[in-house]
Amino acid sequence: MHHILERDKLSESVFKVRVEAPHIASERKPGQFVILQLDTDFGERIPLTIADANADEGWIMLIFQAVGKTTHLLAEMQVGDSIANLLGPLGQPTHIENVGRVVCVGGGIGVAPLHPIAKGMKAAGNEVITIIGARSKELIILEDEMKAIADAFICCTDDGSYGRKALVTEPLKELCEADPRPNLVVAIGPPIMMKFCAETTRP
Repeated sequence: MHHILERDKLSESVFKVRVEAPHIASERKPGQFVILQLDTDFGERIPLTIADANADEGWIMLIFQAVGKTTHLLAEMQVGDSIANLLGPLGQPTHIENVGRVVCVGGGIGVAPLHPIAKGMKAAGNEVITIIGARSKELIILEDEMKAIADAFICCTDDGSYGRKALVTEPLKELCEADPRPNLVVAIGPPIMMKFCAETTRP
């Protein structure tokens, strides 16, 4: 059993839980995930990215959007409740190295898996610029956490209700056209954003 240590509602349908998982916390690397099962019978098993972890305190952080049965049930759980099964860390870790100047771009719920990667890039000695965005202010997540990592931070909203009125691809394009260009861009978000980022950052 893995006890929930903290639970927060980040936006209308996005939740953050800090879960007791000492082994996973000590082994995980940026870009990895867990498989979660709420019961011990035949409940649905779902993958969730490890958004953060603390090996000394033995917890991992999961951020998810309540869109299906299991994520809705998880969203209803409270501090002290237990998750039956957590398997992980799983998946190929993101390659982290000191390359110089790194721009980390995330839109909407994509900021959650971007966070540990940006944190890892900063720990490796890179200059890190973070760009996050959402449709509106109330959908922005992990603003303080991404600010704390970054040497420079840019926040965008589609409707202009917070930060810069723009898609995240707009400041990214400006950075990629500046001199010097970023050495690396890490982008997580909707497919259309990913396509634009790939085209913008192509040598």
